[in-house]
Amino acid sequence: MIMPLLSIVACEMLEDELVYVLSKDPEIKRLFVVENRNSFRFVQKLRSADLKPFVFSSDRLYSVVSESNSISHDSFTKMLLNIPFFRQICNSLNRKKERELTVVVHLLRKDLHSDIDNLQSEVYLNAKEMSKISDGILLFYGKCGYSSEKVQDELQKLDCPVHFLRDDEKNIVDDCVSVALGGNEIYTKTMVLGNGRGAIYATPMWLSSMNETDYRSTVSFQNARKYLSSPMYSLLFKIKNQNYKDANFHRNASEFARLFDMEIIDIDGTMDIAINSYMEAKKSVCENTK
Repeated sequence: MIMPLLSIVACEMLEDELVYVLSKDPEIKRLFVVENRNSFRFVQKLRSADLKPFVFSSDRLYSVVSESNSISHDSFTKMLLNIPFFRQICNSLNRKKERELTVVVHLLRKDLHSDIDNLQSEVYLNAKEMSKISDGILLFYGKCGYSSEKVQDELQKLDCPVHFLRDDEKNIVDDCVSVALGGNEIYTKTMVLGNGRGAIYATPMWLSSMNETDYRSTVSFQNARKYLSSPMYSLLFKIKNQNYKDANFHRNASEFARLFDMEIIDIDGTMDIAINSYMEAKKSVCENTK
């Protein structure tokens, strides 16, 4: 019996949402994470949520996953299947296994957004590689990860279905802020709260660079300073969510607002889009592999 396998190509900016989603699914039998330079913190968060991911480099992971996901009956078990009582037990166990899932996650670094063409190329190439072992792929990105028509066309040609983050109206979300707020419509309504003033939307991951040593000398700070020094930007919408576990979020938001002379406005966030989109992808994968 082959266990359904869902692969997730995710943006580092949405790692908190992804950790939450995976921690709420008791039917994940095996969880694999592609090892790269930004996976360490993600893996630590998974372990803090009582998950036990297997971590491999990409050149090893796909062969390991393929091998571990195949479950074959040995000759003795096949012989016992001829006995009705034993066969009934096996069928019951198999029905339970139909609800179990293997998940593979490849988390891509958030600074890929500095070059949208490169970002979309990386999203597609990783989805293409993962499609070789997957029953379905969930792109844990907004439209920024695949907005070009060429990338969208290529994704549809992959060997397995590709799923997207969608809001309650089934619209693909614009970006990570839309995911955090709960959808494109809520995103638009939130913009109105600024009364025409420029605003920045902050989640813990958006401000995580501030935890780095010598933050003001980092590329992310230099890029932010280029446009946030303008008086036009005067608001920091701080997206609050009780499921965010970053103890530095409040401090980082206050420091960021002070640096750029911004007023902080607290906005309620949600995990609904992340969890609902994941469950839709999981349901599809499990139904198609029965």
